[in-house]
Amino acid sequence: MRRRARTGAEPDSEAREVEISWAVLASLFQFRIATAEQLRQLHAPDGSIEKMRGRLRRLRDEGLVVELVLPQSGRAKGWFLSEHGARIAAAFPELAEVPAPRLPGDATAFKYTLWHQLAVVRTHLAFLADARARGDGYGPFDFIPEVTHRFAEGRDGSVRPDGLLYYGVREPDGTIARLRAFVEVDRGTMGAERLASKLHTYARYWSTKTLPAGMRSGTIEAEQGGRVPLWQRRYVRFPRLLFVLTGTGQVGFDNRVDELQVHAEDRHVAKMLTAVPAAAAGLEALQQYGPTGAAWYPLADRQAEPLGFHELTAAGRHN
Repeated sequence: MRRRARTGAEPDSEAREVEISWAVLASLFQFRIATAEQLRQLHAPDGSIEKMRGRLRRLRDEGLVVELVLPQSGRAKGWFLSEHGARIAAAFPELAEVPAPRLPGDATAFKYTLWHQLAVVRTHLAFLADARARGDGYGPFDFIPEVTHRFAEGRDGSVRPDGLLYYGVREPDGTIARLRAFVEVDRGTMGAERLASKLHTYARYWSTKTLPAGMRSGTIEAEQGGRVPLWQRRYVRFPRLLFVLTGTGQVGFDNRVDELQVHAEDRHVAKMLTAVPAAAAGLEALQQYGPTGAAWYPLADRQAEPLGFHELTAAGRHN
């Protein structure tokens, strides 16, 4: 019997399935864990949740991903990479600069430490949904989790934001304004003062300077201000600071924003904020109004009205 020729749509469909499966593995490498619904929103927003669950089951059967029933979630499942899946994803050239995920050594213990990672994915999805609606330049892989920035020796000599965000705002004239941001996600499990103290660590990173390559200390050039900010090795402009808060209710949110604004008045932090926009927003507000909605409370100005994150300015000057 002669085999029926395939239509042109079928190879395209197969290729699309391979592309989505690749994207699922890459996202789990980046974010450590995600639900099927989160992965659907990331990579197949027009598809059904059942189709995404089917993809995940196939990847599980191939030994690439593992499922975990989330506690107190009505039997909802989170998905993360197996050791085999992590080795495969680590070879993706697109993930060369992404830190390898910390795989759970104990799945039972992992159940009670994964909510933070899921909140980080929720934050990313809020930016992604807003960008898709606006036509902005922001995709599923434009949020890089847990990139360490070391500026000094010792335990307190580095910052590791929950995410490093790359966002392109489409301007009215069609040009793209490229914004970078450090994102800190807090579920209310950290004391308000401890959360706000992160501003001081960022201020230390912002103010740390080194001599350019080839310039020796003690020279006239060095004495005349030859040192340059360490962060300029990575960025043209220091990324803005975005604190995303959830899990505390309105009173807890207000208290945390107040604490951040108090610490923003510290001399060293205030100096940084003359050049770096910084603000806090509730995760639920971001999901409802989008990050470009008026959800962000500037840290350097207690009297300022909430703004979209792309509208934030550094204290005392237009940015």
